[in-house]
Amino acid sequence: MNPSLKDQLKEWEKKHGFQRPKKRKKPVEKKSAVNKTEKLSKSDLIYLMGMNRPRYSRGRGGAWRSNR
Repeated sequence: MNPSLKDQLKEWEKKHGFQRPKKRKKPVEKKSAVNKTEKLSKSDLIYLMGMNRPRYSRGRGGAWRSNR
């Protein structure tokens, strides 16, 4: 059975002294930390969590606004 193409390539590289260029590793970017001294008000937190938005539910015929 014939050797696979990958094996043939390895043999050719050994025979001809060919070396593949080494892959460069990408530098790892540091994640920017959120300012730890930042204080959010209660109203800001409620807005970010989306507590005052309308609530929709799935049903027959699409999404319906639920009664609160």
